[in-house]
Amino acid sequence: MAESLPAAPPTGAASRSTTTSKHALETFGLTDVGLVRDGNEDALLLLESERLFVVADGMGGHSAGEVASAFTIEALRSFYGNPDLTKRVKSAYLRAKRAKSEMTAAEASPHALRLRKAVESANISVYRLAQQHEQLRDMGTTLVGAAFHRNFIHIANVGDSRMYRLRSGKLRQLTEDHSLLNEYIRMNLLQPEEIESFPYKNVIVRALGLQEQVVVDLFVDKVRRGDQYLLCSDGLTDLVRDEEIELVLRNAPSAQSACYRLTELAKARGGHDNITTVMVRVHSSKWAPPRPVVPPAPPAGAMGGPPSMPPPPGAAPVVIPPPPPGRAPVD
Repeated sequence: MAESLPAAPPTGAASRSTTTSKHALETFGLTDVGLVRDGNEDALLLLESERLFVVADGMGGHSAGEVASAFTIEALRSFYGNPDLTKRVKSAYLRAKRAKSEMTAAEASPHALRLRKAVESANISVYRLAQQHEQLRDMGTTLVGAAFHRNFIHIANVGDSRMYRLRSGKLRQLTEDHSLLNEYIRMNLLQPEEIESFPYKNVIVRALGLQEQVVVDLFVDKVRRGDQYLLCSDGLTDLVRDEEIELVLRNAPSAQSACYRLTELAKARGGHDNITTVMVRVHSSKWAPPRPVVPPAPPAGAMGGPPSMPPPPGAAPVVIPPPPPGRAPVD
């Protein structure tokens, strides 16, 4: 009898956030199967209650990539929805601080530690699931995640899914690709003219689920009003150049519009892979979304808004206002 694979986990509810911020966040997410693939191995998470946003790009045969990315998203949702784990992370951070443990600037926050622990927990979940099912043995997934707290954004990265920031009209990649191409470039093994024709561009050297432990890159960025953050899978960046992404973000009237325009641009170039984008725009705390307008028809195979849910007709961008005054922050 053929081994039955586990179904993708259901979408669950998350606890409300108790963080405070001087900013309102306008967010939107879109995932599209593209024009070549039969299934979608990408997954996304917009956990507004925790100001957590994630893109995962799964890999592996027999639908294993879809399982890896889906379980990663569910593991993160579960971790952030567990108050006991949050308390344990805070206690661990305070112990490390009292012991004067060496921490980088990106790690010097309980919110950064919480994000890293959540990603490590997701890695263990995917790895153990793969060991239990022969057909899932080689599955894995990339992950890029961002957690906003007050005036800072904490970023976690494993693999080659990317995070960009548009500030004052200039685009900057905030994450580093864990790819064979990047390793060759770092070791000066490629000439500039050889990069475009490098035959192993899509080979990654780090992913969730392949081993019981994983190294998670952490970054921190101070948020400014007017900043735009883009999380995306390589289905976008393989086909759309950085300067084109910059142009779209500079001219798109909303986060929703930016996601649709980037997806259509990648599909116009062939859409050979799944395409996933999550946009976060930073506004003043007094900002209010414009009146709802009927959005363009979703691209074929696309899903917008919350994971597995298409955007309803006339939907406005998701806006995360600051909590009301007097709410105690979690530090």
